[in-house]
Amino acid sequence: MVTITAPGVVQSRVGVLNKACAILAVLEEEPACLGTVISETGLKRSTVHRLVLAMEELGLVEADPQGQFIVGPRLIRLVMAAQRAIADVELRQELSALRATTGVRAVRLEQRRGDQRICIAEAQRLKSAASGRNPSRAVAMGEDPVSRVFLAWRGLSQGHAVWSDAAACSGTRCRGWVQGVADGGLVLAVAVGGGDGDLSAVLSLSSPLQRTRREASYGREVITAAMEAAARISNRLRTREATSPVKGLEERARGVGPQSVE
Repeated sequence: MVTITAPGVVQSRVGVLNKACAILAVLEEEPACLGTVISETGLKRSTVHRLVLAMEELGLVEADPQGQFIVGPRLIRLVMAAQRAIADVELRQELSALRATTGVRAVRLEQRRGDQRICIAEAQRLKSAASGRNPSRAVAMGEDPVSRVFLAWRGLSQGHAVWSDAAACSGTRCRGWVQGVADGGLVLAVAVGGGDGDLSAVLSLSSPLQRTRREASYGREVITAAMEAAARISNRLRTREATSPVKGLEERARGVGPQSVE
């Protein structure tokens, strides 16, 4: 078995992956010429040369203007995917914790896409999770609490302008939440702030209506818990946006690797 001397490399039982990771471990530190990669990894020159060329074709490695090797744009896509996966897990954990704390049936986080809204994360009770509802499907705006929060920040195009009373919109923006009846249940919709006072998303809690109560509503404790969760989610979304690769690097990443092969 080939001995790899690159520092910090955890070896698997697949030799070629160990060698590729050793090369990347060297390039993580700084740009390196072929000779430096060879000396740092302890691999044969022919092996390093062959692997570097293959990794360059896949976008894992590229040469800079000085002829040294650096990590390639393909890795940017992997970083972006990892960021999204971690963010999704954290969001689901936040929603699950809120659902458990408040005892509601479902908690959802929705964002606007044109004149529609899309659920990007949700947490439901196990018995209601098998309803077959697709959480990522687009839903048209209406007069429900979630739509009303979206509309309070930005009016819809002509022909879809519902619940557009200026005073009501102003009140919603000031309060930060709306509750009401939708789809046979009681819904609380809370604004998730973005940058510069913009709206990043809407957090919603829903529960079945209590038949014994004429005017169902959520109590102050539930509303406070939802508002606090919305503030934490806002910070998570801002952090995710702030740590995303710049646009130029994203465009380079899309043009390399297996996805660019037709």
